[in-house]
Amino acid sequence: MNSVNLYILCEGTKLDNWVDYQKVLTNSYEKKQLKNAEIDTLKRFVNELLNWGIAIEDLDGFFYGFSIPQISKEFDLLKIFENDVVVNIELKSNDIALDKIEYQLRKNRYYLSHLKKKIYSFTYVNSGENGKIYSYDGDKLLESNIEEIAQLISLKGTFIKENIESLFKAKDYLISPINTPQLFVEGNYYLTGQQEEIKNKIINGIDNREHKIWGIQGSAGTGKTLLLYDIARTLGQMMRVCVIHSGILSQGHIELNSILREVDIIPVKECNENLIRQYDCILIDESQRLYQVDFDCIVKAFQDLDIHCIFGYDYYQVLSYAEENRNIPEQLNRLSFFCENKLSEKIRTNKEVASFIKNVINLAHRPKRYMDYSNIEVLYAFDYTVAKNIIEHYVTNKQYKFISYTPSRIKSNDIDKLSNYTNTHHIIGQEFDNVIFSMDNNFKYAEDGHLQGKIHPNPDYIFYKLWFQGVSRARERLCILIIGNEPLFNNILQVKMQFSE
Repeated sequence: MNSVNLYILCEGTKLDNWVDYQKVLTNSYEKKQLKNAEIDTLKRFVNELLNWGIAIEDLDGFFYGFSIPQISKEFDLLKIFENDVVVNIELKSNDIALDKIEYQLRKNRYYLSHLKKKIYSFTYVNSGENGKIYSYDGDKLLESNIEEIAQLISLKGTFIKENIESLFKAKDYLISPINTPQLFVEGNYYLTGQQEEIKNKIINGIDNREHKIWGIQGSAGTGKTLLLYDIARTLGQMMRVCVIHSGILSQGHIELNSILREVDIIPVKECNENLIRQYDCILIDESQRLYQVDFDCIVKAFQDLDIHCIFGYDYYQVLSYAEENRNIPEQLNRLSFFCENKLSEKIRTNKEVASFIKNVINLAHRPKRYMDYSNIEVLYAFDYTVAKNIIEHYVTNKQYKFISYTPSRIKSNDIDKLSNYTNTHHIIGQEFDNVIFSMDNNFKYAEDGHLQGKIHPNPDYIFYKLWFQGVSRARERLCILIIGNEPLFNNILQVKMQFSE
């Protein structure tokens, strides 16, 4: 995205095709609907600056409507000087509550803080004769004026003019309770608007003693685990709370358990009626993987003991035919007292990684726009000896996380040759910046272009689901290592070449 001159931008509003004009000026082609009131507010703000006497050249260098990739955090106006100053101005078309203004500016400062610059935060409200202006100093909201803004944006010095995206990496903000437990406990994160809406709905429902089992449904990348743990922590200040993890506790779970005082985290294998009776609220993460006996036990506790229950799940992330057939989400939806809340915003998923995975799943899929697959690697190893060397290099020297397929205790398979690494059942609910994942002769493409997996040596596991579980853990970079399967390699290599040229 490019910066613009606000005077030139506002003069363009006289054009019938101003929306297209501002897209060209900013080099930003994201779909965005602007209301007339928003445009009028921008024009009035710029006119006040001009009336104060600011020079047109001082209106250079503004990024208008910039959103941090992946997390959809938007700033109305940003001017970033290369020395140590960044100016953020939010525009409001009418009066809003002062606490909401303060919250937004405080949240903005959190997202700007990693720039390591002096942050000046303002809100301009299109109200009254000259408009109202507030500033936030990191501690409290103060009344301000157009002069204070004018003096700051007219500072002498060079400023960032283009490619603002390079300054903001989603991984700097997207914390995971499991992978970064200390940051979670310290509260170094913010929920999206959709997450906050669901959180408030559930907590208010519990406060009002609504007789409901609550559900949080979301696909990979929607932040359901963060939301679930955030709700648990909030409720833990009012009642006895337990999070049941439907899998094996990772080191992150163990560490979180040791430092999080408000909540207990237990593996599902310890779930029983006596344990559940100790708590007022039970939250279940990855509940699509629950055994029937555990699901029935929790529902019975809700009915008989009036224990609050919140289920987090993604039906697509089942790993076995047994889980698929049990279909816990469908069982929940059949309960008359169940209330489902859906997370639809993919805040944690890298768009390029997600697009590449989608194309690999179905070779007939075509992206609607150019995709930069520079963060995707497709490698080939003729045998497992070479594969082990490549994996060790990526893990040791390039800081990638290698995830192996969950092996079978019933029958051996080539995947056992990499079983000394963390497997797909160990990383449930986790995510990593860089992931390397393998594929071998257990995979092929059907005639219609769909990726298929052979029968797993444990016939209950689904190879295809294990594969998706592994590759969908990547937040920034993904490396797919094909072992001894040249036809598969050629197909996947074509996906990268075709859509990244």
